[in-house]
Amino acid sequence: MIVSKQKELDEIIKKIKGSVFIFGCGICSDTSRTGGPKEVEAMKGILSGKNIVVEGTYVIDAMCHIQKVRKAVRDNKEGLSKAQTVLVLSCGSGVQSAVAALPVGIKVVSGVDTMFLGNIESLSSLKEMCSLCGKCVLNETGGICPVTLCPKGLLNGPCGGMKNYKCEIDENMDCAWVKIYERSVIQNTLEDIKKTAKPRDYSAKKPAATLKFTGSHK
Repeated sequence: MIVSKQKELDEIIKKIKGSVFIFGCGICSDTSRTGGPKEVEAMKGILSGKNIVVEGTYVIDAMCHIQKVRKAVRDNKEGLSKAQTVLVLSCGSGVQSAVAALPVGIKVVSGVDTMFLGNIESLSSLKEMCSLCGKCVLNETGGICPVTLCPKGLLNGPCGGMKNYKCEIDENMDCAWVKIYERSVIQNTLEDIKKTAKPRDYSAKKPAATLKFTGSHK
């Protein structure tokens, strides 16, 4: 189970361009109370109150399941065709599932910070797309995570070892920062990656983390 916390509302709104479609996650984000049906409906109300047009909402039972995300994209084609931004109330893996399933011209915005992993079982194949670092930088890097997809976790562009757009650690691996740059060009968001990122605050990733709820969740 992946635990997350919602980003500050002002931070989310700053990243939204035009009208928006909201995706939630019915498993982990629902349990964390950051992106289940109640939170998606609440976010719709908040954004509408800020005069942001919400073209539609949909809660996928597992945002990290890319095939389910692709089906949800097909099933919500009408609403998504009107939206300039897709807001994902899910972990970093769910955000990147949306990035993979949607046309590259649609801006994907993360609405939560991924905190830590509770447990996973009965999966025969996994690909790591999120390091659960506690402070997502996806809104600044086009929805592609350099902390995880760059073996060196670089936050300010590619290293000197990148060659022919490939990683020096593995020549079969695309350089994460090349992919980030390409998406930024298409989406006209180069200003985001021109800013120098501050050193990572590792206090956001605490060992033996816990999350306690108060009150009931129906």
